[in-house]
Amino acid sequence: MKKILTQIILLFSSIFFSCEQNEDFSTPITGVDKEYSNLKSLNEISKLFKGDAIKFDNDITTYGYVISNDRDGNFFKKIIIQDKPENPTIGVEVRIDDTNLNTKYNLGRKVYIKLNGLALGKHLTTFQIGIKGRNSINRIGLHEYSNFIDRSSEIAELTPTIVTIDNLTDNHINTLIKINQLQPEIKDQTYGNPTSTDTENRFFNNCETFETIIMKTSGFANFKTVLIPNKNGSITAVLNKLENDYTLSIRDTKDVHLTEEYGCNSTLIEKNLVDIRSLFTGNETRISENSKIKVVITSDFIHKNITNKKAFAQDLTAGIAIKFNTTYDLNLGDEIEIAVGGLKLNKHEGLLQLNLKSSNIISIRKGVIPTPEKITIEQALTGNYESKLVEIHKIQFKNITKTYVGLNTLTSNCINSLPSYVNTDATFATNFVSTKKGKIIGIMSNFNGPRIHLRNVTDINFTENYDCGTNSTDNDLFFSEYVEGSSNNKYIEIYNGTGNTINLSNYQIWGSSNGGGWKTARELQLSGSLMTGKVYVISTNKSISEITDNSDLSLPYESPVHHNGNDAIALTKRNNKGIFKIIDLIGDPDNNPGIAWSVAGITKGTKDHTLIRKTTITKGNTNWDSSAGTNTLNSEWEVKDKDDFTSIGKR
Repeated sequence: MKKILTQIILLFSSIFFSCEQNEDFSTPITGVDKEYSNLKSLNEISKLFKGDAIKFDNDITTYGYVISNDRDGNFFKKIIIQDKPENPTIGVEVRIDDTNLNTKYNLGRKVYIKLNGLALGKHLTTFQIGIKGRNSINRIGLHEYSNFIDRSSEIAELTPTIVTIDNLTDNHINTLIKINQLQPEIKDQTYGNPTSTDTENRFFNNCETFETIIMKTSGFANFKTVLIPNKNGSITAVLNKLENDYTLSIRDTKDVHLTEEYGCNSTLIEKNLVDIRSLFTGNETRISENSKIKVVITSDFIHKNITNKKAFAQDLTAGIAIKFNTTYDLNLGDEIEIAVGGLKLNKHEGLLQLNLKSSNIISIRKGVIPTPEKITIEQALTGNYESKLVEIHKIQFKNITKTYVGLNTLTSNCINSLPSYVNTDATFATNFVSTKKGKIIGIMSNFNGPRIHLRNVTDINFTENYDCGTNSTDNDLFFSEYVEGSSNNKYIEIYNGTGNTINLSNYQIWGSSNGGGWKTARELQLSGSLMTGKVYVISTNKSISEITDNSDLSLPYESPVHHNGNDAIALTKRNNKGIFKIIDLIGDPDNNPGIAWSVAGITKGTKDHTLIRKTTITKGNTNWDSSAGTNTLNSEWEVKDKDDFTSIGKR
């Protein structure tokens, strides 16, 4: 009896230790491998795919080595196989309607797949084997997949392919790869969202190529609550692709070997901003240099004319707009040191910006705000001072009846135009602009053309008398009628209510097209004289006879009166310095409203309408305001129907 009991104990011990050494406790040892008459590699099988799923109806068998593991929940109802355990050329996803597949198909296990009755397809860039559906490859049934998949006795040692992010190709998809010198873009993150079952993306930066790759972690992975090490090192993973981005899927946290000191900034070369700006190629450009810059914040978030995800910065050579990936806590005058390797340069509406990740900020300390560079408004309009702090003298707002909010126009001679834009959240948005002229400090920006960014009202020092815009008087000419009729039926009418005969050689008509400003405006020099109480009508020469017969001047294309509803027209007068200044205005030369401006509450009033100046109006006005407030120019008009020419030549 004792002899029998001893034999039983020895038998169980033998079985126990045999299983422990194999590390394959739940999988029975296979017998002799089968032989297959029509054996083809995964590569040979993949070449049969021509764009539509293939259903196999003959005895073909393929094979591969398992590289996935669903034990920790990051792979679901599939095994990933590649054609070779080392230096693979292709990988395939085998879709199976079962879980705990690692107990049957462990890492490195060679498997044979009998394809008769199965199908090969592609989801985006991923080859899949399974059951052919209408528009997809479905999973092989729970009770059927063992009939299609045979386990080999071979368990190979898998050797991941060492790659860099910039040399990844679609041939690496569904194969085991390894990338060195990776570190998490954001520190102190877990692999997944501890409170959600959604798949999470985590971004890793590479210190060799300064590129970024995504690690995807299932919301069902049992390691989703584990912190990613704040270190640098290598990651082994199965590669996939989502749209245009390659992604990594780890089997478990043992695939992550981050053990070196965090940071890619050990041997940075200091560069100037002018050097960094020169790297931009015209399209989105990733900076591949292992370099850094030291800049001072010149924008002022405290007054909220800029969000806390954007800023302007400058060094001794240039300025640049910065877009942060998160909100920042930086103040005017802070000096920041930035590792720029891997960051991207791109243009937004014409403005070059550096897309900054918080992890790329090396240091922050108090710096010295650069002295604004003194320039003229003409220099500002060249675009050569983008993102630099500047100071402009002899400048004033064109419209002195507006608040700062929205679009305003600055000028030095009532002709040139430098736009500024103030956000509704700015602390000074509801302040009225200065009614004088003087000097202004701001940052040159760009929004499809030069504009100046205003930081706060203390940067505006206007003390001199205003000499532009509303300098028209009761004894000067003004527009009395405006017609934008069908086809070429267009004219304007000028009225002389001064009590004197006026020499028209001191006047010009300007026409600005589609918000292009006065810089490239069509100009018409007037001549002759206009008696008091009379009107002067200018029309297109292809207007109907009812118009041309009552016109003093009919013009061929193109002229200021070949206007559409979104084109501004100005009446200007020569001053004693020989400079023409605007004394009356229809429309906003620096703003294209699309089709037309609203006038006196009429939507698109300057399109397909006749405008008659109210008889109570006795002088010109340069303050066009599309909001049609009670004291604005566009409330001075009566709006008539299209092609109403009954008032031509009359006042």
